[in-house]
Amino acid sequence: MGIAATAAAKELSHTIQFGITLALVTNLAQYVFHKCSLRKGSHFRRYSPFYCCAVSVPLIMADLLRHVLQDSGFWPSPGSDMYRAHCKYSTHGLSGIRCLSLVGWLFTIVFTYLGFALLIAGMFWSIDMVKKIRLAWANIRQD
Repeated sequence: MGIAATAAAKELSHTIQFGITLALVTNLAQYVFHKCSLRKGSHFRRYSPFYCCAVSVPLIMADLLRHVLQDSGFWPSPGSDMYRAHCKYSTHGLSGIRCLSLVGWLFTIVFTYLGFALLIAGMFWSIDMVKKIRLAWANIRQD
């Protein structure tokens, strides 16, 4: 017994997800910008973590934007479809990766994962995570 979602419910959920995610990742980028403005050194040394986070925002948002544009009819099927038509494999679970279209690969896998990798790298870079881990490791080793 499953729950079926109407097309309107999917459109609403995609739009809400887009708005919440956009607010979260842009606020993280703003936080990193603030942390970077307190750093010393050249412009590149100070703001590189922010640039990583700034580039991550459109990459993370790309697939969510694809959903919203598809739902609103601005980017209609089949050009915006995540999966290839008539794929012999199931599109559910991990086996669904076999059925991804070029758009699916780019937006779902490449852009999203690259975006989150850049966001994490920029965040860790801005808080000097490597330096903190080295210091913690040195303290552990001394005990």
